[in-house]
Amino acid sequence: MSGLPVLCHGQGVAPGVAEGVAVFSADAAVAARDGGAEPVLILPVTMPQDLPGLLAAVAVVTEQGGSTSHAAVVTRGLGRVCVTALRDARVDLDAPCLRPDDGEPVRPGDRITVDGTAGAVHRGGRQAEGSRSSAGGAAGAGEPDAPATRAVARVLAAADRRAGLAVRVNADTPADAEAGRAAGATGVGLCRVEHMLLGERQPLLATILTGAASAATSEALDRLRETLRDDFVAMLRVMDGLPVTVRLLDPPRHEFLPDLTRLEVAEAVARAGGGAGPDPVALAAARRLRETDPMLGVRGIRLGVLDPRLLEAQLAALVEATALARRDGGDPRPELLVPMVTVPAELELVRERLAEAYERFGAAGAEPMPVGAMVETPRAALLAGELARVADFLSIGSNDLTALVWGLSRDDAERELVPRYRELGLIEASPAARWDDDGVGVAVRRAVVAARRVRPGIGVGICGEHALDPAAVRLLVRLGADYVSCSPARLPVARLTVARVTVAAERATEAR
Repeated sequence: MSGLPVLCHGQGVAPGVAEGVAVFSADAAVAARDGGAEPVLILPVTMPQDLPGLLAAVAVVTEQGGSTSHAAVVTRGLGRVCVTALRDARVDLDAPCLRPDDGEPVRPGDRITVDGTAGAVHRGGRQAEGSRSSAGGAAGAGEPDAPATRAVARVLAAADRRAGLAVRVNADTPADAEAGRAAGATGVGLCRVEHMLLGERQPLLATILTGAASAATSEALDRLRETLRDDFVAMLRVMDGLPVTVRLLDPPRHEFLPDLTRLEVAEAVARAGGGAGPDPVALAAARRLRETDPMLGVRGIRLGVLDPRLLEAQLAALVEATALARRDGGDPRPELLVPMVTVPAELELVRERLAEAYERFGAAGAEPMPVGAMVETPRAALLAGELARVADFLSIGSNDLTALVWGLSRDDAERELVPRYRELGLIEASPAARWDDDGVGVAVRRAVVAARRVRPGIGVGICGEHALDPAAVRLLVRLGADYVSCSPARLPVARLTVARVTVAAERATEAR
């Protein structure tokens, strides 16, 4: 990027280079895209409701974040360029602008270039207006020629024959599942229900979370169940005969609720000016459900415990979808994954509710789908043997497990703390970006060994951002795990990585 002045520095979490016009809201990104421009979405932090803007943008810049933050995970899955955890700039949404520590601010419409590989944001750009950026599959690059495509296919097929682990895809839509199957995935390793409820569907979840036993809440629950059911049917059909692991809602509630600070500011402005304020019901709910540390609060199965209606709606949707796919002659193979597990009783509760869903849809005699536990809390890793008594499989959630083992925030540790530790040589790399074999690896090793002591055939996979780290793959191969799971775009790399690690492990064994 020589020749373009550096605006600010951060952490590159989704590689590539893209340029476009600066926008400061998801709505502005969508409007810019509709107007023929290529927007760069700049926010303090991204939330699920920003998905339309993430889809419209060629690149994303966030002041807060890290390797496993919402912005990082989503942009990597979408193939967008992303820089997060800005060290020398601040996002001011009131202005709105991006204020670097040195220099003039970037305002809406200013052209900037984002380097997601180097972790830098530059002023200006080089491409003509309307041209495509180099973020994952740019237009104009041309389709690969047939001989090259066949050669790549042969290499990947050879890799699959030597692989010690299956490679699944993280897919939240039927289109993701279809792309994953076409790219060689052996199933869906992670389908995130929360990603199926974004955009225009988000108000359904907000209504359920904030509403009482009202007609509106009941209607929202019915629509949520029907929406999930239809998507599940489509995904099961795409992956017919292959496993589809569906994870129950995992994020904390605040990600689906109106922002409390903005509501309170609107209330104060209305009180001072005498105008209409925010919806009092939404404001009361945001205040009531506010948590000091949401990532350690009501999320995952805990949300289902506090709101059984929401848990039952998800289970009903999956059971009904399975029955519909099977009725049409398909071979659906759903697996239910329970996040944020800390006690075996949580899995027992889910099994009870799942049995009730089978009864409800007249499938009481059908073979129940496997129920698994995410190992993403240290307690789950320590009690893996006990969890194995009630779980059919374990899925290593390396993002949260790493954060909790290290005691680091997924959203802001990589902005200041981790870079300083690296500068002083206290650590070599961010634990969110590189597999920690000495800490997290030990926890995973003990968990898998303890689980298989209780249930030798229990399935084990990994679906976090460390799934493709060779050190993590090496450990899983040695432990005899079953699969890794990643985004559709990373499947070829995953297949090659697994094969290379497997071959290296075999040669090391032979040498001994």
